[in-house]
Amino acid sequence: MIISPMYFIFDIGGTKARFATSSDGKNLSEPRIVPTPKDFQEGLQTIKQIADELSKGQKIEVISGGVAGPLSQDKSMLVSSPHIGGWINKPLKTELEKLFNAPVHLEHDADLATLGEAVVGAGKGREIVTYLTISTGVGGGRVVKGKIDENALGFEPGHQIIVPFGDPCNCGGQGHLESYVSGSGLERKYGKKAEDLDDPYVWEKVAEYLAMGLNNVTVFWSPDIIVLGGSVMQSIQIETLRVKFKDILTIFPTPPVITLSNLGDSAGLYGALALHPFS
Repeated sequence: MIISPMYFIFDIGGTKARFATSSDGKNLSEPRIVPTPKDFQEGLQTIKQIADELSKGQKIEVISGGVAGPLSQDKSMLVSSPHIGGWINKPLKTELEKLFNAPVHLEHDADLATLGEAVVGAGKGREIVTYLTISTGVGGGRVVKGKIDENALGFEPGHQIIVPFGDPCNCGGQGHLESYVSGSGLERKYGKKAEDLDDPYVWEKVAEYLAMGLNNVTVFWSPDIIVLGGSVMQSIQIETLRVKFKDILTIFPTPPVITLSNLGDSAGLYGALALHPFS
């Protein structure tokens, strides 16, 4: 009997971590979701434990996954992150290769989510796809013809400045998009979790700030489509956002399509499947 190679896939976000396996490079097992460990060593232990459980003793041949923040140029470790500081400058790729005796491929988690949406999600069939996740933080990326666009340290659209010297951001900056539309930014500003905010005026302002961010993303990246995901998008009226975005974007006669994610929280896992050597 021929046993297909086992691929282990992960997505380490700022709040939650997701794991799955695949035996064909196309389909995922049911994802396992746990709170993201703040400590690096605890994170390694969690990854190994879940990988052993999901693989059911089968040898894992390839590991592929995303981490919430910019990576070093050799894609071996996290170099910055407002949400999982305990993972910064820790040898993630090296330690995982030791634990599993298998090759490891790392990417920025938002880049993988963008890739997932571009290859099998809402952006499928489009040449230039931008994705933004509006959740604990704000991440995003750009995929061109099915490949993550070249970059030095990853893409960070959530840290564009939309209000000069404005509200503090988790990264230490001020006035960033993340400060005004993310779950952590809204909780800091209003003292409630985003899902508990029910003031229509608040969400009108959030849509306005996000429309500003989408304008900036559009004039710099010129995408065919912008896909939006993340938990906070459940509270933002997409039609309101589209109207505000169209009013703000004046330089292009035809705005890109604005749509919601098809893959939801699994976008990063599907993106990991699309990485070499899966593609």
